[in-house]
Amino acid sequence: MQSKRETSVTCYCAAWCDVCGAYRDGFLALASRFPQAEFRWVDIEDDPPEFDVENFPTIEVAREGRTLFCGPQPPSHGVLERLLRELLEN
Repeated sequence: MQSKRETSVTCYCAAWCDVCGAYRDGFLALASRFPQAEFRWVDIEDDPPEFDVENFPTIEVAREGRTLFCGPQPPSHGVLERLLRELLEN
C-alpha cells in the first residue's frame, strides 16, 4: 500500500461552479475508501495548475510524482470510485 505522501487524488474546480459545489462533499468522502491517497480540492482560480482545465471536475491521480490519470470526469462519484479502484488497488 502506498503512503499518503506518495499518492494524491486532486479535484480541480472553481468556487463559482455549481456542479463543483454539489460534487465536493462526495469527492472528499471517497477519501475514507482510499486511505492510501491524499485527497485534495483545488480551486483553479486560487491555485491554477500547470495545465489548462477546460471542464469541471478535472481529476488528477498521481503517485510518486508520476501522473496516473489527468482529465475531466463526469460529476459522478461512482465513476471516480471505479477509476480509483483500477488505479490504486492494482
